[in-house]
Amino acid sequence: MRVLNDDLLETWVTGWSRARGYQTRREGRFPAVLLHDKTNDWEYFALEPSPDEFAALASSARMSPERLFTIVTERVNETRGTALVYGLNVRSTDEVFMTMDMIGQDIEDPRPLDGFDCETQRSGTVGTVTVTAGGELAASGSVAIVDDTAVYDRIVTEPGYRRRGLGSYVMRALTAVALEHDVDAGLLVATADGLELYRYLGWENVASVVMFEPKL
Repeated sequence: MRVLNDDLLETWVTGWSRARGYQTRREGRFPAVLLHDKTNDWEYFALEPSPDEFAALASSARMSPERLFTIVTERVNETRGTALVYGLNVRSTDEVFMTMDMIGQDIEDPRPLDGFDCETQRSGTVGTVTVTAGGELAASGSVAIVDDTAVYDRIVTEPGYRRRGLGSYVMRALTAVALEHDVDAGLLVATADGLELYRYLGWENVASVVMFEPKL
């Protein structure tokens, strides 16, 4: 399993922003991403920042009500308390930073699903899998390659199509795309809805992901 450090977080942010077409910049030693399709403002990312770094990033986040500040941490309660001191509210605490060893994963595309149309698209180092039923979107997901790491993103099964194995299909199809490259690890940030699937597929928890927003 990959060791959680600044480089690993940077890799995930790079892949995540690449998969979504986001612009990035740096705030000191920390990455920031412009969410042009959501708030049209910046989201800052940090791994276990020091008190001074936390204060500086919180100050940047408070410059706009639409800015977000996300921390990857193993100290959720302590982080929440610090954020309140610096004028931030908790927006979410249910996401998990996860990793998986790609060595030995299946390089073949999964078997087609009966009753569904499945399409895989590639654009440079980004791959996208889409599953439809009668022209209606049923499930989708993306993967971006950053050096020797595959970053998975937006693994979504639409409500009317859940519990049919579509999430597992999308993940396996994306893994086949990822293994067209020389990768040895996978990264993703899981929501509570996806945790059971990812653990079933062999993903491991690394840390919690806590998102904050400015107090209004």
